[in-house]
Amino acid sequence: EDPRLEQLAERTADPPQSRQGPQWDGLQRRPACKKAAMPRVAARAAVAVLLAAPWTTRAGKDTHTYKAGEDVVVWTDKVGPYNNPQETYEYSTLGLCELEGNDIAVEQGELSIGESLEGHAFFSSPRLDIHFGQNMMSPQSICSMELTAEKATALAAMINENYWYHLYVDDLPIWSFVGEHSKFALDVSRFSSLVKESGNKSLSPLAPKSKQPPPVPKHLKGKPLPKIYTHRHFTIFYNGDQIIEVDMEPMVPWPVYEGASLEFSYSVVWFPTDKEFKDRANRYLDPKFFEHKVHWFSIVNSFMLCLFLCAVVAIILMKTLKRDFTRYSASEAEELESLDGVGDESGWKQVNGDVFRRPDHLAVFTVMYASGCHLACTVFIVLIFAMCNSYYASRGATAGSFVISYLCTVIVGGYEGGRVFRMFGGQQWKRTMALQCLFMPGIVFASFIVINTTAIFYRATMTVPFKTIFIILILFLAVCVPLHTVGTLLGRRAAAERSFPCRVHHLKRPIPTKHWAFTPIMTMVSGIVPFGCLFIEMYFILSAVWSHNKIYYVYGFMFAIIVLLCLVIICVSITCTYILLNAEDYRWQWQSFICCGATSFYVFLYTIHYFYSSTQMTGFLQTVYYFGTSFNFCIGLGLFCGSLGFIGASKFVFLIYSNIKAE
Repeated sequence: EDPRLEQLAERTADPPQSRQGPQWDGLQRRPACKKAAMPRVAARAAVAVLLAAPWTTRAGKDTHTYKAGEDVVVWTDKVGPYNNPQETYEYSTLGLCELEGNDIAVEQGELSIGESLEGHAFFSSPRLDIHFGQNMMSPQSICSMELTAEKATALAAMINENYWYHLYVDDLPIWSFVGEHSKFALDVSRFSSLVKESGNKSLSPLAPKSKQPPPVPKHLKGKPLPKIYTHRHFTIFYNGDQIIEVDMEPMVPWPVYEGASLEFSYSVVWFPTDKEFKDRANRYLDPKFFEHKVHWFSIVNSFMLCLFLCAVVAIILMKTLKRDFTRYSASEAEELESLDGVGDESGWKQVNGDVFRRPDHLAVFTVMYASGCHLACTVFIVLIFAMCNSYYASRGATAGSFVISYLCTVIVGGYEGGRVFRMFGGQQWKRTMALQCLFMPGIVFASFIVINTTAIFYRATMTVPFKTIFIILILFLAVCVPLHTVGTLLGRRAAAERSFPCRVHHLKRPIPTKHWAFTPIMTMVSGIVPFGCLFIEMYFILSAVWSHNKIYYVYGFMFAIIVLLCLVIICVSITCTYILLNAEDYRWQWQSFICCGATSFYVFLYTIHYFYSSTQMTGFLQTVYYFGTSFNFCIGLGLFCGSLGFIGASKFVFLIYSNIKAE
């Protein structure tokens, strides 16, 4: 017999006694921090802005402790159709009596920036009166209601569309379907499993009894009726004075029709466990999916591709360029004696007087380049902190940290934009600086207006509150604008201290005519090579983003893939630049950026393929959200890859032209 079940039978009347110490906040019914923990909390608070830990009024990481018999608040979150993960609505949309009535006070939870962006909407459920360590085996009444024709029709439609809802107990998530519309039902509760495995019949009376549904009206007999679950059985595992795991089994399916009388109830059973509090989020992870051998294969695939491209670049640098340097550095006497020196020079040395010429549309180029550098720095910082702090265990932490990191790293974009713009002799740098600061936020804001307006029309929880928009705007004006200005000034100062290896001629050298397909083919091939390094990881990322209960936690995989992707992009950029210069085409700045940025085009095509082949999303709201988000992601990826490509090409060009003897 399972010892946990024996302990349950022995302690049914006597709840566990918790350790003495924590004080309690009467408003939120959550424990306050201990004085001994204050130095640690203060240290974490010092980096809270960068880490973007969830700023909520609910219990924090160090305060999930309870006294025996203390209230455990159940928070309702959102509901929505199963096939559309982002089409979510407030829990009250179900129209049930759980949150209605003047005899209860429903509390609305405060949201952090990340939680607002993820579409959460927290409301307490006072009728679910759960106390720490106290079993409630007999069904406890929540409320009762009689379905009107309008509510019955709406509820039946939701059940037929597989609506699910989201609850939180002590910040632990619970997912459940509203009801069922088939005759098959599975018993998946942890409590039922423990009873069956132990074979302890003495615990059978502790299980909640299922009531028989009322007689169906004659005119509805023989028709398939959707059923709503009217009983919730909570199985909660605790360790000392902390909640470790929470399970909920929906029970007692009740037919939905006009005039049906619904009586909602709940029951609670508590089990002790040896699992530590720090490991309680691990049960929501899916190692069989995210740590599958295919995921490891993606690392090996990217590594081999990177190794091959590095070998190609090494050949270019060690053999081809060495031969070029030897030929270009030869004296006139050596050229007369050598048969290989007869005739005019050709190749990349011929454009030494134009290779550092200012690119066309310099302001546009520097705006895009600066935005890509800014995003690259943001991504690396977020990934590093995510690996160190397990962001998957905190609601909204990843989204919030990305916003804060973007604001704080804007100085990098300003520095690179100001440096490149002055290095190539750009004019009207103040206007360009403003465009650099507003470019990416402007694109995101334009798509945000479309997505948010659609969400407002549907009254979905994905609607970002005005308070969150106002906070982000204030942070942008107070942090982003000054830092970008400082970065631009520092970049212009750095550019003033550096010169080009070769003098730029006053007259432009004519560019030899190439085949019309030369540039398009090089761009397409250059974009698909980094995509081959990325596409397997994209499947895992999309599976986590566009699902209800898959949590992406393998940040180490993502970091390794991005590092390899950066190396591949730099190698591709160097190879393309060498081919272009050998064709005596000195417009390498834009070409290196576009060739590497073309990777985002293939990623966007992959997101379209994923939408139709791997999801069952329907509806205008979900479609707009999916493609709007994918579009923003691909623009950011294109800027990220293009900027890295230009950096690699720039280093390569400066290197080879600083080692030749130019006239």
